[in-house]
Amino acid sequence: MTNKYKNSIPWEVFLIRELQDEQFAKEFLNDSFMEYINGGNFNMFFRSLERVIKARMTVTQFAKEAEIDRTNLYALFKGKKKPQLKTVIKILTKLGYTLKIA
Repeated sequence: MTNKYKNSIPWEVFLIRELQDEQFAKEFLNDSFMEYINGGNFNMFFRSLERVIKARMTVTQFAKEAEIDRTNLYALFKGKKKPQLKTVIKILTKLGYTLKIA
């Protein structure tokens, strides 16, 4: 795909750059999680997790460091599997976040 606007960048590239900022990533995940809570869109929340991970490292590297099977992680991102709560907590913890009930 060619970029018809000389000074623009693809949305995904822009988002990955923004997600390298810790505060932005935290707000991005919070917003996505609240959309899941309010609207039930679990896949969107897991796509958000995937984007935050990819802003920091490869999915393979993250899976290894988090001790999560890489193929299971990809299946979660693609909506082919629903994670257990302990898996979500493991991912969030590895990213430096906690799940808080407010």
